[in-house]
Amino acid sequence: MNEIYSTVIPQAPYIIGAYGLIWVALLGFVGMVFNRLRRMEKELAVLEESLKRREQA
Repeated sequence: MNEIYSTVIPQAPYIIGAYGLIWVALLGFVGMVFNRLRRMEKELAVLEESLKRREQA
């Protein structure tokens, strides 16, 4: 068991860094998707308003 821990523990900072990088990338991706979703909802609202005006005319 000591042999396993002596092999794994020195690599811990790299493992922690890799997991941190994955989380940052994942959160960045989710943020980008959320931002695009908000923009698309705004565009959809504008199009719906335009259609309502066209139907009334």
